[in-house]
Amino acid sequence: MIELFRTSMEEVFRETFGEAPRECADLPRVEGYMAQIPFEEGEKAYMARVWVEKPALRRLADLLLFDDDPDHETMEDLTAELANFIVGRAKMVASDRALPYRMGTPRYEGLGRLEEAEGTILYDVEGHCIALQIKESHA
Repeated sequence: MIELFRTSMEEVFRETFGEAPRECADLPRVEGYMAQIPFEEGEKAYMARVWVEKPALRRLADLLLFDDDPDHETMEDLTAELANFIVGRAKMVASDRALPYRMGTPRYEGLGRLEEAEGTILYDVEGHCIALQIKESHA
């Protein structure tokens, strides 16, 4: 499943940032914007969390919204939308591979530090990280 999301993130990066993503070398130690989106793959339920450093999110706002000085509400909305892009692209990749997959609605979670966790994908955008963490949901 991680491979599915790695493919998804790489495609979103190429289309959104116009460049192939580079992996972040180290886990960032700063606060970032977080959003979560539930999804199911077959019978298993998961939660995807997207974490974005503020400068990377500001760059995304400039690219997508032509807003080089986004307010906090815009940053919140954009974080949830980025989660939707990535998980939605994973849904398309899963569909192309005839894999069962359903996704829920993204929800902004706030500002916070990225915790070390298994299943973390880290990519670099102009020297700042974007992370995706996948964990099984036991709901």
